Formats: sequence, structure tokens, C-alpha cells
Amino acid sequence: MNPETTLTLDEAVTEVLGLLTGLDLSYDPRYDRYRAITRQLNRALRSNALEKEWSYYSDVTDLGTAAYGQKVVFIPSSLRPRIINDDAVRLVDDDGNPKVWAYFLPRDALHKYPAQQGLWCSVTRNELTFSRALHQGETGLHIQLPVMREPIQFRLPPQPEDPNAPLVDVPAEIRNQPIDFVYPDVIILRAAFYYAQTDPVMQPRVQTIEAQYKDLMYQIIERDDRNTDTPFQNEFRLDIRPDLAGSPMSHPHPHSDWR
Repeated sequence: MNPETTLTLDEAVTEVLGLLTGLDLSYDPRYDRYRAITRQLNRALRSNALEKEWSYYSDVTDLGTAAYGQKVVFIPSSLRPRIINDDAVRLVDDDGNPKVWAYFLPRDALHKYPAQQGLWCSVTRNELTFSRALHQGETGLHIQLPVMREPIQFRLPPQPEDPNAPLVDVPAEIRNQPIDFVYPDVIILRAAFYYAQTDPVMQPRVQTIEAQYKDLMYQIIERDDRNTDTPFQNEFRLDIRPDLAGSPMSHPHPHSDWR
């Protein structure tokens, strides 16, 4: 993340207030307004993660080493497998070099491929199932799964329920926490859009802020799509035939353009 485009929680709250009021305002983090805007920033992060920008939260996790004859690997419930475009499970050596790719199939199609020498897989809830048992040559390789992580949200300390108790201040490390998105203006506009819907005084601005947010979102999508090559698309319908290894079309890992 470029530090020049990063905005902290304090700066984000100020930006939201500036969009809604047109004034350079700031609020004490101990009071309700600051906390209410923080909740909307968290909501904007969660909503943003469900759209095209999901890929910004992609990651790869190591599920352990492969064992001979292994066919099922359990996935922690906190992880969500990423099955988009040409994603695949990778079996890598100790140096991180991929040796085998296992492309994703629909779980109801996996039973068609146990006799194939190639390796495919499917995901059902918290289980990663391979199309066949792992071979001796694949033993000891690390199983790497592409996953999607949740965006990092802002966690404010709870205030005491006793109205006579002193308010709890927000630590500096939370107030200086950056927004977990490469282009924070998208999150700020979306948070302002959500917050304006909850305040009767600001509701007339909802449509204007929504239009600004959509314009910026489409500009970012346009920028990313115009500067990113389309990856090979891994198709789900695969050939039922002997292994392709040794054929004139042999390739270290399959692509749908020659299947």
C-alpha cells in the first residue's frame, strides 16, 4: 500500500465529516459521533469486499505438507477459498517453487477423474478434496491454497455502561490505523453515503454522495481492467482421456485454450 495514499482512522473520520458538512470538523474519539462514523467505515469495508475489489484481499495460505495417499485436507473455518478465474491449489517445494497445480472443479464433477494422472480438486465447506490420492512423488510438498481474507476493521474499546464512569479514550495505535484498501476514497465516500442515510438532516445529500461514490468506483474498475491482462480461463468441463503428459501439447500446467 502506498503510504502517500493511506488514510488513518482519524483522517477518515475527518474526511467523512467534511463530505457531509463542508466544514473542517473533528470529534473527540470518546463520543458517539466518532464511533458512529467508525461503524460506517467498517460497514463500507465489509461491503466493498463483496464487490469487484474482492481481489485486493486475496492471499495464499499453507495447509501443511502432502502425505502419500492423502486425498482430503481440512481447511480452517476462518479461511474462505478463492476460486476465481485461473486460481488453483499449488503443491510447492521447500523453496516455494510450484511443482503441481490442482485446478478447481465443481464438487459433483470430481468423481469422474480418479483414474486421471492429472490432479484436480474441489471444496466443500471446510474440506479440500483431491481427484485422486497423492502420489509418492508429491509427498512432502507444501499444499498452498488461494484464499480471501476479510478486510481489517477498526476495533474501538467499549465504553463503560455506568453513565458516571469516565469515558475510555481510543489508543493512538487504533486512531493511526490505516484504511485497509488501496484507494481509501472509495471507502470514505461509501461510509458517508451510509451515514447520511441515518441522519435526517443529511438525508438530502444521499443521492449526491451515492453518485460520487459510483463514479469513483467505476473509474477505478476502468483503470484496473484497462491495465490488466485477461488471465487464462480455467474451464470446468475437462476432457475424459488419458494423461496428456508426453504428448506434443504437453505443458507443466493445463490451460483451457488447448484442452
